[in-house]
Amino acid sequence: MATFKNDIILIAGSGDFAFEAANFLTNKKKLNHIILISKNEKISNRYKRIVSSFNLKDIENIIKFIKKRLITKVLIIGYVQLPPINEIRLSLSSKIILSKNFFLNDINNQSKILKKFIESKKLKLLSQKIIFDQLLISNSDQHLKKDHKIIYKNVLKNSLIIKKIFSLNLSQSLVMDGDRIIAIEDIFGTDNMIKKFKNLNKQFKNLVFIKSIKKDQINEIDFPIIGNKTLELLIKFNFKAICLLNKNIIVSNKNTFIENINKSKLSLIVI
Repeated sequence: MATFKNDIILIAGSGDFAFEAANFLTNKKKLNHIILISKNEKISNRYKRIVSSFNLKDIENIIKFIKKRLITKVLIIGYVQLPPINEIRLSLSSKIILSKNFFLNDINNQSKILKKFIESKKLKLLSQKIIFDQLLISNSDQHLKKDHKIIYKNVLKNSLIIKKIFSLNLSQSLVMDGDRIIAIEDIFGTDNMIKKFKNLNKQFKNLVFIKSIKKDQINEIDFPIIGNKTLELLIKFNFKAICLLNKNIIVSNKNTFIENINKSKLSLIVI
């Protein structure tokens, strides 16, 4: 990570990984300031001396605040949804930039538009994938239980189909049972999809949770993350395996995540 000391501003939303990101940048001596765009008590309590809160509707003022600190590197962590353009307080020139390709109901287009807008202000939006390369899932993390050989073979046999689904930009996670895809993540998110199996898990014997980046997700804003809360749900609802695509997922609190998988009855498959 070729940066100088304390030269990154973190724009953070809610969630545990935003707090983890702040700790990571602090340990690397890269964190200059944190801009909160939604409530995050962990960050507010630990980093209150270097935290400023903004509403995303005031994105113009956020940009001005960053530039006054003579910082050009920005890292965004957490879900960012642009408000309707008529609610964003903008200069005329900025409104023109955002208006060109503003599709309110498409999260991926929103991410790309936000990236272009920030870069149009002469700021560098950093890649989550590059900054947190140590937290990416990799082939060496794979851990298979002895009685899951058939499950592993089924995943490998269907790997081209799995990768095709993610390339079609349909979803960033899905569930398989044997050769069948039985659930795809919708707008309500990963954990809500998994919770549907609370009363269905007895009907399926070999549930496999699969996650990857979608085709149109971008590394700077919405790179997919998995953490221990999702893992707890998978264990609770008797999933047999987690399948993650190599170098395409950030694992929050990775050491603990891997330890918890190894202690559980789950296999971790990396393709």
